[in-house]
Amino acid sequence: MKKSDIRRIIKEEVIQLIKEQYITEAFGDPKLAMINKLGGLDRNWRKGFWDSAAKTHDIAWDKLPKGTLTKYSPETMLTTKDGMMAFWVVKTEKRNPYQTGYMTSYNIRPGVLAVTLGGKIQYYNRGGIGAKDGGSSVVGKGERGQLQVKKLKELADEVYIFDLGQFRGGTTAMKAKRADLKLGKDTFKDHRAWKRANLDRYKDILNARIGSRDQVDKMVADIVKIANEAVKTGMEVVKMGKYDRMMTTVSGNEVELEVVANAMTRTLRLYAQYIKYANDAEKEKEQGYGGDYYDKAFKQTAGDIKKLHVAFKQGNASNISRY
Repeated sequence: MKKSDIRRIIKEEVIQLIKEQYITEAFGDPKLAMINKLGGLDRNWRKGFWDSAAKTHDIAWDKLPKGTLTKYSPETMLTTKDGMMAFWVVKTEKRNPYQTGYMTSYNIRPGVLAVTLGGKIQYYNRGGIGAKDGGSSVVGKGERGQLQVKKLKELADEVYIFDLGQFRGGTTAMKAKRADLKLGKDTFKDHRAWKRANLDRYKDILNARIGSRDQVDKMVADIVKIANEAVKTGMEVVKMGKYDRMMTTVSGNEVELEVVANAMTRTLRLYAQYIKYANDAEKEKEQGYGGDYYDKAFKQTAGDIKKLHVAFKQGNASNISRY
């Protein structure tokens, strides 16, 4: 074997190792890593699909959570919705029914055949990816005669889609929105500081209790735990919703991040009132006072906290905002 062949083999192995490391670190959703491994998106190593798409749409691929992509059968796939990106995948080698000569392949090999956005075939261009522009090359393994959505439905074995519009502006949006994270009158730049402040305020309120702990204390602790996780998710996985507001997930349902933060502020305010009323009611009993004002007040406040707890447990955005 020639030295040049040995150098070439070593170079190929090094590049493959770099690619494998990139695959494992660059994607939040395992389906994205799987799609990348199939091949078809790295024709030009320096200007691959992921970098080009990130440049065009300001999307952070490593921030897309597990479950972002959904698999469909190609013949049932709707591709025309604005903002929907689709990866058309061939799993098994098959004959190319649109082979027209030496310029096209006899067979279609496994890999990503094409990528569409809003039902339009995507191409590489100087600015990243987008519509066909002169001599721009197609994203994927697709060839002449295949690059129509109706033909992709016929040729692909699977199609993976996600709503690009919900994640567009990833890193930029995160930097711009972080200052909006509030708890009471204070503003925080990251979820860790917010979590610490949240736990500290909860503990301070709890330490003021005179009597023993009860079910309300447990409910508030549960709300704190759910809210902390939701804020962490919302700050790490940037997803924009209606009116360009950051979204998060509460008990499997999408809720505006600001709604969660505001509800946590209300919960701590109610909890402080609850502890005060409970302490005052305890003092009334000790002093032999016959009134029941504080007893009724702390029971009513306990009911309000319970409503918030149920809303968080159900992930009901309307009730989290309401109570």
